[in-house]
Amino acid sequence: MNAGGIRVHVLSAGKGEPVLLLHGLGASSFSWRHVLPELGKSCQVYAPDWPGFGRSEQPRDFEYSVDGLRAWLGSFMDSLGLKRAALAGNSMGGMAALAFAMMLPERVSRLALLGTPVYTENRPKFLWPLRWPLVGTLFERFLGPMAVRTIASTAFVDKACVTDEMVAEYSLSLRTAGGRRAVAEFMRNAIPADAEGRIARYPSLQTPTLVIVGDQDGMVAVSSAERFARTVPKAELLVIPSCGHAPQEEKPAEVASALLKFLSA
Repeated sequence: MNAGGIRVHVLSAGKGEPVLLLHGLGASSFSWRHVLPELGKSCQVYAPDWPGFGRSEQPRDFEYSVDGLRAWLGSFMDSLGLKRAALAGNSMGGMAALAFAMMLPERVSRLALLGTPVYTENRPKFLWPLRWPLVGTLFERFLGPMAVRTIASTAFVDKACVTDEMVAEYSLSLRTAGGRRAVAEFMRNAIPADAEGRIARYPSLQTPTLVIVGDQDGMVAVSSAERFARTVPKAELLVIPSCGHAPQEEKPAEVASALLKFLSA
């Protein structure tokens, strides 16, 4: 489909209240493959590949940042004819969903954040070299299957989750310079200049929010998720045992159950 002038790949299932599933950095809608069918039993679910990722177009002039994704998300909803929807985002997808909910709360019925960096200390240190001059350019060129496998091995507690199929799927967009640039540019822009001001506004968020974090998430510590859940007035926290940074892939049954309960409340 076309959204915001960009051709994007979208998975969908079911009928009912709309729910958007938003993947993380370097991933794609494939990351929701286990959860989407379950939610589709009672909801109308859409899982897009963000611009630059997966099978979506990789426009060079796209703003690969939290605000760039947030703005495109509005266009995506408009293209689907959705005035309002529930948002569930993992990592980068959660960052964009949170920014969208804070700017346009009337368009978000419920918000679920899975392994989502909400404070400046929640940053993927293994990709931080992409922000450095020269080194970042060289690092960007080597993004590919080996990098995907290495990064994935740090994201999951259960290493059996890192399959050849997953590595192949998440390496798709990295076969092109545009796909590698999308990852690199988001990392370079990952922390907005007004990050502390945004954090200060968290207590104003009135959207019902579910915060899901793996107890062994190497990027988003449980203490960070607990702090955020205490700060947001209508937030609840779910800590999933023996789980890393992508709960929807490592513990899909627990995530699907929690989301269905949250969305039907």
